[in-house]
Amino acid sequence: MSISILDLLKTKTVLLDGAMGTEMMKAGMGQGECPDAWNMERPDAVQDIQRRYFEAGSDAVVTNTFGANPIKLAAYGLQHRCREFNLAGARLAKEVRPEGRFVGGDIGPTGKFLKPMGEYEEPQFEEAFLVQAAALDEAGLDFLIIETMYDLREALCAVKACRKASSLPVFASLTFSRTPRGFFTLMGDSPAKGLKALEQEGAAAVGANCTLDSEAMVELVKAMRAETSLPLIAQPNSGQPEVLGGREVAYSQGREDYVRHIVRIIEYGAQVVGGCCGTDPLTIRRLAEIINKT
Repeated sequence: MSISILDLLKTKTVLLDGAMGTEMMKAGMGQGECPDAWNMERPDAVQDIQRRYFEAGSDAVVTNTFGANPIKLAAYGLQHRCREFNLAGARLAKEVRPEGRFVGGDIGPTGKFLKPMGEYEEPQFEEAFLVQAAALDEAGLDFLIIETMYDLREALCAVKACRKASSLPVFASLTFSRTPRGFFTLMGDSPAKGLKALEQEGAAAVGANCTLDSEAMVELVKAMRAETSLPLIAQPNSGQPEVLGGREVAYSQGREDYVRHIVRIIEYGAQVVGGCCGTDPLTIRRLAEIINKT
């Protein structure tokens, strides 16, 4: 019987993949394109990125379905293709998954706001995530991962939907900014409030991704570790983006500096690590070398 990703977590630091979006931009994705549609239009390009992450040493790679919920897809007039995009995204990742590795179904935010900031009610968000989570569950993945949530209420809608649709482990990650008062999401949620609420809703692993570089994420991991006994996720950005002449985007934190702080992130208690915006397979390869030495 094969082990689960939760079993693997009991034996080692689990290494996820790095950025998908910036790698797709390198492969030619233009401004305004729907990334999730590449599962149908550019499947070879999507698989090439995922294959390179597995080859670099990722224990788990996520599906190209970050924006494949009906509300987000409606911005492209593609909401009716939600199930199709998620099933295709899962199939692509599974096809390049080596023996003994894992694939997570990726779920990102809707891009909209709940009342009173926006026009949506929580049941509408939950229903949108339910459609996506049901398709990812149908595809036979290893876990579901909710990422880059800037509103705890939206993250909880996603966790509830995943728990309704699936018995798979649910990982849930918020995105925080650093302020003079500490770390908070865009909507003012603290690590203590956020992680405890996600744990109570049934998440199997919790943490943070995006926004912060790896140096800032060190302090956030210290704060988060004090708030939960669940496996802790940390996926920092490689600094902040800068557009260079046209479409090329560069990130401010160099690879070796990024990796150096990931060592401290693991020391302070992160058990699931990986990269977010600006990271690439070379970054993941360096992290794999470090993890394999410990």
